[in-house]
Amino acid sequence: METTGRQPVPVWIWQTTQRMSRAFDERLQSRGGSRPIWHILLALRSRPQATQREIAAEVGIREATLTHHLRAMEDAGLITRHRAPENRRVQQIAATEKGDALFEDLRTVAMDFDRQLRTAIGSAEEIAAFRAALERISAVVDDGRPVPLLD
Repeated sequence: METTGRQPVPVWIWQTTQRMSRAFDERLQSRGGSRPIWHILLALRSRPQATQREIAAEVGIREATLTHHLRAMEDAGLITRHRAPENRRVQQIAATEKGDALFEDLRTVAMDFDRQLRTAIGSAEEIAAFRAALERISAVVDDGRPVPLLD
């Protein structure tokens, strides 16, 4: 624990992440979306006929949690779900026209938010340094070994 009176790094990363998440959520909600809807529609962009298992893996949530979101999205007309003909236990998910339209709207929100954050970070060099720092932190968290600092 640091003795200089400053917060530990994980605390301020967590607090910043929480503030960013809330701000992003508010922006998505103002356009009729949410973070889960955004991530599911984004996953369907790369896999237009994805299975529920594929979406869960790509979004990083459990299938049971995903089922809840998919049911709400289907009720809202954003997606369709149907059984795969070759395996009736597998649900295939596809975005509807309404889902595609919402995706485009939410993509604008996400791009604007990203632009705001990049502006706050600074120049292209500062953004590269910030990303490198995050990658070093991730490496330490993933394998527990410190990564040498770049010059």
